Amino acid sequence: MVSVLIVILNRLKIKNSIIYTYGKSILSNSPFKYKDINTIDGYFREENLGRAIIQITDNTIQDYCYYRNNSGQGKCNDYLEKASSGVIHLLKKLKDNYDLEYDKLSEYAILWLRYKLNQKEPHYNTQLNEFYTKHIKNNNYYNEKINGDGSPTYKDIIDTKKDLMDIKEMTKFSYPFKLLLLLYDKNNNKSGNCDHLDNANRFANKFEELNKDYNNIEGSSYNKLLYRLSDDYNNLITKCTNFPPLPEIKTPPSKLIPALSTFSVIPVFLGIAYKYSLFGIDKLFQRQYIRKKLKKVKKKLKLNI
Repeated sequence: MVSVLIVILNRLKIKNSIIYTYGKSILSNSPFKYKDINTIDGYFREENLGRAIIQITDNTIQDYCYYRNNSGQGKCNDYLEKASSGVIHLLKKLKDNYDLEYDKLSEYAILWLRYKLNQKEPHYNTQLNEFYTKHIKNNNYYNEKINGDGSPTYKDIIDTKKDLMDIKEMTKFSYPFKLLLLLYDKNNNKSGNCDHLDNANRFANKFEELNKDYNNIEGSSYNKLLYRLSDDYNNLITKCTNFPPLPEIKTPPSKLIPALSTFSVIPVFLGIAYKYSLFGIDKLFQRQYIRKKLKKVKKKLKLNI
């Protein structure tokens, strides 16, 4: 069935499209996915209006706030509570619209959360594990099942990639993720020569920096997150042909191997040195023995004369 639909799409030359059946997507596409992430990102934000900074909050963000039973039930009372509610919105939206695997849902949720915390002072200092303990672990909404009976809870989904919260360098991914959100938003309906080439170059430069980082170990959470950014950027440049390509993801050589090589060479060198030193000592003794013999022979010759 899926293959037939793909053939139909190709014949009609429909690109960057998405098909739904029974509320689920068969073909997901990054432009739509990032459009949804950008929508949720706009649920709460700050706007600088010259001398004043205005806090903008969409009522939708209040849907998953359970913290207090005061007037205005379900109201989020601070930035962190809004971020917590936003994560559930993001998980639900991406699951409903694109039927992403749970580990991918978790990656996007944690990426967005770190990026969102970095947006506002002093929350960029908030550790993700600390946020998890205070706003996810015992949150009633996070302990509800995402699709009813038989499906995992929102917390279970986050837990599939909870190790990402332990990565000290997680904040390094916030900037390239922010650039991806901007690039998709500004080039949603464009192709060929897309806008914001300077930001695409910034993304490529930052990606190369992350690629060379010593934490980029094959199979690690850091490495998998790098692939996530790479895949989404490469989907973008299929239509934005003026954007620079990314380098191939390569894990940097381990610094441990040269050290081990050095230490392994030392005993060999010492062994060779020891062998030759013994050989040199043997030669020294031989020369001393010959000198003594020559002296004795000379004495005998003098006596005979």
